Amino acid sequence: MTPIRTAEKLAIIDALDIKIIKALQADARKSIVQIAKEANANEATVRRRIEKLLKDGIIKSFTVILDYHKLGRVIKAFIGLRVEPAKVKEIAEHLAKHPDTQVVYRTSGDTDIVIEVIFEKMEDLNTFLEEELKHEGILGTIVTIVIGPYKRCPWTKL
Repeated sequence: MTPIRTAEKLAIIDALDIKIIKALQADARKSIVQIAKEANANEATVRRRIEKLLKDGIIKSFTVILDYHKLGRVIKAFIGLRVEPAKVKEIAEHLAKHPDTQVVYRTSGDTDIVIEVIFEKMEDLNTFLEEELKHEGILGTIVTIVIGPYKRCPWTKL
């Protein structure tokens, strides 16, 4: 297998690194022993590889993925915003502080910012739209409510 070069540091990862990453993505609580067995590698090698992946920033963190439906948060929406160019950063930072905002992206095309939000009920989304999006500099919005996933993000499972 040809090593994969990542753009940021040009770190090289190989087939073993990919096996380790996939094992950790499936369950970050897996022991080194389990990962080594699945990857058909030595435990010390797997431990060193994980440490290097962390040091190189390829693995950024080990995290918890919540099931928002079980928490009663079933309304997910993507909101595209057209924004005055001078206000993009200010508005993005403002929206990022809101506890129901999951992700804020700077985009090109029809919108300047796209945010992902998750709420318990439609009324909460409506309140967000009426209160948070009246910020000076927002010129227009496109709200898309998620009905359901065909495929989830392999990293976040969202």
